[in-house]
Amino acid sequence: WSHLPMAPSSSPLPGRLVILYSSQTGNAIDAAERVGREAEHGGCPAVEVLSTDSFNPSCLPDERFMIFIVSTMGQGDPPDSMKDFWKYLLRNHLGVRWLKGLHYAVFGLGDSSYRECNFPAIKLDQRIFDLGAKRITERGLGDDQHSLGYEGELDPWLLSLWKSLNRTNPSLLPRVSDASHRKLNILGDAKVEVIYYSAPQATDISDSVCHLLQTPRY
Repeated sequence: WSHLPMAPSSSPLPGRLVILYSSQTGNAIDAAERVGREAEHGGCPAVEVLSTDSFNPSCLPDERFMIFIVSTMGQGDPPDSMKDFWKYLLRNHLGVRWLKGLHYAVFGLGDSSYRECNFPAIKLDQRIFDLGAKRITERGLGDDQHSLGYEGELDPWLLSLWKSLNRTNPSLLPRVSDASHRKLNILGDAKVEVIYYSAPQATDISDSVCHLLQTPRY
C-alpha cells in the first residue's frame, strides 16, 4: 500500500480502502499499518494508508470506504496532523448529505486515566456521521490502561470491522476469514524479541545467557 500523499481525485479507484491515521507519537501509525496489512490479506484490491495531513478533505465525498485511526494528545486534543482536517469538517457550508456515499469506521487510541480519553476519535466519528456517512461498524476505543494496551480493543474491533465490511461490499474484502485470521507473518515485527546465546560446553544454567531485547514502541 501507499504512504505517499494522495492527489485530489474526482474518480478514485473502484474497490479502494483508504486508511487515514492521525498520530503524534507513532502508535496510530502502527495500528493503521496493521489494518492495511489485514485488508490486503483479505483480498482488498487497493489499500491506501495515509497520514491525515496528506489527504485533501475536500475529496472526502469522492471516497466510498475509509477507516480513521485517531490518537489523543494532551487534554483530549487531536494530533497536529489532524487539526486542519478537523477544521475543514467544521465548516458551516457542509450539509447533512455531504458524505452520503461514504462508508467509514473510526478507531481511537487513548488512555482512560485521562478524563478526555479518546475525545478526538469520538468527535470525528460523530461529525462524519452527521455529514451523512454510514458507519461500517461502531467506533472502537483503545485504552493504554488495558493489559494489552490499545490492541486489547483493536483485536475484537477488527473482527467486527472485517465481517461488516464483507457484508457491505463482498468484492472489497472477498477473503474475510483471511483478514480476521491472526497470523504472525502478517502482523509485522513482534514487540519483544528474545535471543538466546548458548555458551559452548555449558555445565550449568549460569553458563547460558538469555538476552531479552525490548523493541521500543513510540
